[in-house]
Amino acid sequence: MTQAETETAPDQVLPGRTRWGIFTAILAVPTLVVAGLTALLVAWLFTDDSVDTGVRKVACAEAFAYGGAKPPAGARDLACVLEAAQDPRYEARLRLRSADVSAWVAASYPDGPGLRTVQCGGDGVDACMSRGPVAGQSSSVQLEVTHDGPNWSEVRFVAFTP
Repeated sequence: MTQAETETAPDQVLPGRTRWGIFTAILAVPTLVVAGLTALLVAWLFTDDSVDTGVRKVACAEAFAYGGAKPPAGARDLACVLEAAQDPRYEARLRLRSADVSAWVAASYPDGPGLRTVQCGGDGVDACMSRGPVAGQSSSVQLEVTHDGPNWSEVRFVAFTP
């Protein structure tokens, strides 16, 4: 068969270089990125990511004793925590009958001060008390009382070293 003048001869394919090297280089970058992200995901899943905030639950007798008081009788929903920092800070939250709050404060701190209803920080705080360290104690105490209905009050007790 002879070629006409208008026909072109097919290019001869010579053995040698192919384009697989360029193709492999282009695919290597996304493959390495996906492999790296997978490794980071696996490392994140198996690491202990719990952060120690320094707050732990403690016995309420310990929290009140640090502030020189005893847990009130008849308290409900009593929860106490210790914030461990340079100096300990105990916090207790409880519900107590409104009629018993003043009596408990007076029994716990007979040398005063008593609850006051003025200059209490925070919205909704109905009564409060601040007591600095006294002889034999190194802790200060802060109380905030919020009335929760006609019969119950929420009390926040904080004992700390200033």
